[in-house]
Amino acid sequence: MQENRSIFKCEGLFMDVFPLWAFYFGAAVLGLELGGLSTIFIQRWIDELPILKPWRSRCPACETELRLLDTIPLLSYLLLKGRCRHCDARIGGQYMVVEISCLAWALASAHHFGPTVDWAVYLVLGVMLITGSFIDFETFLLPNRITLGGAAIALVACFFLEEPGWQDGILGAVVGAGLFWVLQQGYRLWRKKEGMGTGDVKLMLCIGAMVGFSGLPFTILAASAASVVGMVIFMMRSDGDGLKTRIPFGPFLSLGCMLYLLYGEQAMRWYMSL
Repeated sequence: MQENRSIFKCEGLFMDVFPLWAFYFGAAVLGLELGGLSTIFIQRWIDELPILKPWRSRCPACETELRLLDTIPLLSYLLLKGRCRHCDARIGGQYMVVEISCLAWALASAHHFGPTVDWAVYLVLGVMLITGSFIDFETFLLPNRITLGGAAIALVACFFLEEPGWQDGILGAVVGAGLFWVLQQGYRLWRKKEGMGTGDVKLMLCIGAMVGFSGLPFTILAASAASVVGMVIFMMRSDGDGLKTRIPFGPFLSLGCMLYLLYGEQAMRWYMSL
């Protein structure tokens, strides 16, 4: 209740200057812009290109430098009908999916946290998780800039945000990463091969700090349930290998984390009342 009162207080101060719809509109624009930056990071990281150079985006097919009007998140994709203005090469639908995902997270987190510092922190961390998830789906790798960078931000934020608090946040990071390290090493000893990447262990440093020790059970359970659905989808693909089909677990851990931030406390209260 104390957290809710602080959120409403901040909303009240914000609405004294701006109407609440302006906050949601700003959150949507910011989410789309961050989504646009995420698509650049994803493609350049996968292609092993410098992240910041060149500053202006280029068409991956004809390498023509794109104009500003051609890089407006979501809108440019729709106006150009998913094709390059210069060479008519098809633009992958992944760009639009990433931007829509970041937009959805920006609005969902804005609705949950309101115009607070919590929202700003979790917006950035959530976009980082989305970015890492799309890279993991494509390459089965998680960049250290996402995992360790996110962990650093989340651990510092623990000392300033009410939830999860620095004690619960640090404990969550240590236990979450430690648990997955034990699972990784145990599988390696048992099957004599890799079953879980070190990237997932590093990712749990970030996620554990975000949800705290108390949020780990919900996060891992939600991730496991979602991964079952993902496994079925991957098995049905043309390159599926039956029960031996590999799937990245990082995206599902990220999904579990984001679901906990939005609905975890309500779900746990409902479960305890049964």
